[in-house]
Amino acid sequence: MAVQHHLRLGPDDLAGNGGLGRYVFLPGDPSRAGRIAERFEDARAIDNPRGLQAWTGRLPGDDGEEPIDVLAVASGIGAGSTEVVVHELLASGARRLLRVGSCGSMTDRIRPGQVVLALGAVRDEAATGHYAPPEYPAVAHPDVLAAMSEGARRAGLAAETFRGLCHSKASLFARDFGHGPAGERNRRYREELARAGVVASEMEASTLFVLAATSGPWCGPLDGNWREECQAGAVLAVFGTDRSDMKLDPELPRLAEQRAISIATQGTRVWARRDRLAADSGSAT
Repeated sequence: MAVQHHLRLGPDDLAGNGGLGRYVFLPGDPSRAGRIAERFEDARAIDNPRGLQAWTGRLPGDDGEEPIDVLAVASGIGAGSTEVVVHELLASGARRLLRVGSCGSMTDRIRPGQVVLALGAVRDEAATGHYAPPEYPAVAHPDVLAAMSEGARRAGLAAETFRGLCHSKASLFARDFGHGPAGERNRRYREELARAGVVASEMEASTLFVLAATSGPWCGPLDGNWREECQAGAVLAVFGTDRSDMKLDPELPRLAEQRAISIATQGTRVWARRDRLAADSGSAT
């Protein structure tokens, strides 16, 4: 088994689900990976030198359906760390990846404690420029978005869940909070994004979307090889807003994370069921 240098994971660790591989949950925070793994059966920890502990296990199915082979591992902070983690997961055979992250709201319509399903991401980071030109879009796979939308409904959280574009930046304190000599320019940039309809800001989604899209075929017939296509999405817990004067309830980030994990796990059940139907359809032809 070829084990990847940083994660200490290899093809055997990613195997499962009838040849598709494990569904991978990608929080930024290592402790959140552990909280996601609390919902697994037979959870097993895999350590690595970078402190990005991975958890394998099985997500219980619904109504007598078979369990789903899953893995949770942190991506770390920002595009650079995410690029390394996602690349090594893809190299080990991952084809279904879901960011379960946090974000800040950029609109008064979305409040802390709620959840955003990312349609796509503004590529305001440098890592993806080494994979594709700046005009190349960073978008969530439509099948993942549909599954997570249904997951929000099944979790009873549709009213607390929004779909929209997010901003993936390389800098937190300068770009988000206006620190440093370019603070005013950064504030104008964020205001322009908000006027253009971007609803949330975070640091990893664009990297995940671009690496997933460029690693596996998106183009093909609807009854094409379901195992080859790499699909990625993002469920983002809203931890705060861009209004520095707002007094936030410290319980809201915890609530948002719980909601995001519930949506992610319920949505993954929907996602896996649809993949099984695609597999059965392919076997019948």
